[in-house]
Amino acid sequence: MPQTAPIASIDSTQDDFGLLITQHIDQVFRVVMPGPGVEIEPEYIRLVTGEPHPFGNFICMSYPATAPDTTKAMEPLLHCNAPAAAFFAGPLGDDVHQTLVSHGFERAGGMPAMAVEIDKLPATPLPDGYRFERVSSQDHRDVWGDVFARGYELPPRLGAAFSGGISGDDAEDARIQYFWVLKGDTPVCTSFIYLNKGVAGVYGVATLPEERGKGLGAHVTAEPLRMAHKLGYRVGVLQSSEAGYPIYKRIGFSDFGEIPLYVRMPS
Repeated sequence: MPQTAPIASIDSTQDDFGLLITQHIDQVFRVVMPGPGVEIEPEYIRLVTGEPHPFGNFICMSYPATAPDTTKAMEPLLHCNAPAAAFFAGPLGDDVHQTLVSHGFERAGGMPAMAVEIDKLPATPLPDGYRFERVSSQDHRDVWGDVFARGYELPPRLGAAFSGGISGDDAEDARIQYFWVLKGDTPVCTSFIYLNKGVAGVYGVATLPEERGKGLGAHVTAEPLRMAHKLGYRVGVLQSSEAGYPIYKRIGFSDFGEIPLYVRMPS
């Protein structure tokens, strides 16, 4: 069952609702990502794979982040000779910004923090020949991770990190629940939800490039939230990618701040 009672509505939440959304990603990483190459400390989560992609080597700083903690967290990223990213589960001070810039990181915008009242989601039908399924078996970890990575065009090792929450727990109220859309018997789109802090967070929404534009991403976002609604959850949240933003706006999500993002490219 939920760790915290589901919140009744967006309007009923506290003034720092945006902070709840941005902190949600820090919480889910701590549950999903333990494994090779991942270090989890109270102040940060760090993944270093050496892959040539910023999200293959990143730190996620807990809120509030300090300059000393950020310096400590980023040190392995400075020595891996690969692109790296740093993002923050809440606003950061100018001292943290200056620390990042002094070590070669540049501000790369942010990931919008978004929310929706689940009962206001529109219908999101799948095309003929496609079906939505929950993924519970640990035997499907590698396949789910592969589709996720290819959908985001990320290194395969990052897909493996994000699929780590597939634990075999198929309870309808499990805190972490994974899903995919299949074309025939072939997975082509992924997502998962994390039920915590009174909201249902949607993560890992990725569609293979050749399958985009068919409404799969909208469905694999909305359908898990509709399932969470049956458990009593009223509000869905997410942190959007650039590609996903128009989809989430179209199905009713609104903005409540952003997760600051910095990127460092090796010289």
